[in-house]
Amino acid sequence: MARCCVVTANRVLAVAVVLVIASIAGVVPGGTATPASQSVADTDRYVLEQGDVCQEIEPLESDGTVHSFYDYRNHETHPDTDDNLYSSYGTQHLQEDDTSILMLHEGADGTSLVVVHDRLEGTSAGGVVTFDVVGTPPEADWVVRDDEYDAPTNMAEWRAGDGWLGADWIWADGRTDGGAINGGLDDEFALTIYPAFNEDSPFYGDETLHDPDWHGDGRIDDWQVLSGDLTDPDRTSLSLSEPVTIRTGTCETPSTTYNRADDGIVATVDVTDAVQSSTTSSEPVRFDSVTVADVDPADGPFVLERDTDRPPTPDHREVLSELAFAGDRTDGAATVTFSLDADWLEDEGVDAEEVGLHEADGDEWSDADTEIRSASDGRYQFEATVTSLEGLIVTIPQDDGSSGNDRTDGESGGDGEDRSNETDADRDGESGTDSESETGTFEASLPLFALGVVVVLALGVVLLVHVGWRH
Repeated sequence: MARCCVVTANRVLAVAVVLVIASIAGVVPGGTATPASQSVADTDRYVLEQGDVCQEIEPLESDGTVHSFYDYRNHETHPDTDDNLYSSYGTQHLQEDDTSILMLHEGADGTSLVVVHDRLEGTSAGGVVTFDVVGTPPEADWVVRDDEYDAPTNMAEWRAGDGWLGADWIWADGRTDGGAINGGLDDEFALTIYPAFNEDSPFYGDETLHDPDWHGDGRIDDWQVLSGDLTDPDRTSLSLSEPVTIRTGTCETPSTTYNRADDGIVATVDVTDAVQSSTTSSEPVRFDSVTVADVDPADGPFVLERDTDRPPTPDHREVLSELAFAGDRTDGAATVTFSLDADWLEDEGVDAEEVGLHEADGDEWSDADTEIRSASDGRYQFEATVTSLEGLIVTIPQDDGSSGNDRTDGESGGDGEDRSNETDADRDGESGTDSESETGTFEASLPLFALGVVVVLALGVVLLVHVGWRH
């Protein structure tokens, strides 16, 4: 009987040890393991953005290169066939009259951006289009150029600069124009396309061209993005007059729009939906956008820093929200726009002029030059100029005159939810009442507690074994 008890006790000990160890590792059935850090950007997912619309798209995939996919032919490239009408033969099944199509292609040479205007041997006249594609990596180029041949009727122009590529097309009836950009698009990227269709193109009515009427009064009436299946993709019509951004990631990650300026490339980062705040959906403050001048698209995307180790909160100020960027995108002058709910400020007894934005400066905060730009839709619009994006906070005066961020219910209107306006880092600064600190201490003590359990169980089994042998 005693030996049976000893065996049972040993089995109990073994199970207990396994469970304790498993609980430490986070693999107990029904439990949750500690997640590994995840990349913010996803180079295998793509979105298209135009205006307020964001949608995921999928590249059209083929086994060949983008050259074979586009299959551009003219009398020089294919002299021994009649199928050489200065057009794209590989995308005929995708083409439509008076329509410009836009897509990503994935093939043997990686990811490419492909543009095709009009339909080969279609029933419509020609057309005129100009594209500027801004945000291109240094390796990117027009690897397919429809048209490019040696004759006066080749009036297409191809332009390039640091961080951008451009093209002007003019074509006759029954033909296509277009091209493909390849290089550097297998990593994270954001390309902003500025279209100029029909009369908006500089080519329209340009008397310096060999034949400015080559288009025959043809027009592009529809601009579509294609997504998914190579033979029967999904089609979404776009505005002919608004820029489009195609980028890696999802609609939840920060959206970057590039544009050309006299002094280089300007990036505008829309953080309205992407920024993580510690407050609820009724948060009074909202970061809107960050505009950075003279950027290099080759430096990669703008990535939000999720876990910030920020300096102590400025004296007599309360932090409402914070924003920070990571990696190589923290240096350089930028313009930050944010807004605050006017009714909330009134309820708090705070004047809009008292709202401030601060930027991290070593181990302290520096006041940024903040101005009220407008007041509309019940919100004050603010604009501030900063020299770094390493850390930004929006603050208001601490109403009790003390330093720190601890507002009581009575101090903030008595709605019982005032702590929702504090960030996690604000609560980190409170001594004696930080539930996160207490949680961290508790979690840190778990391994010691588990070790103690194992030791006690082991001693118990030793005792049982000893008693069993004696009996």
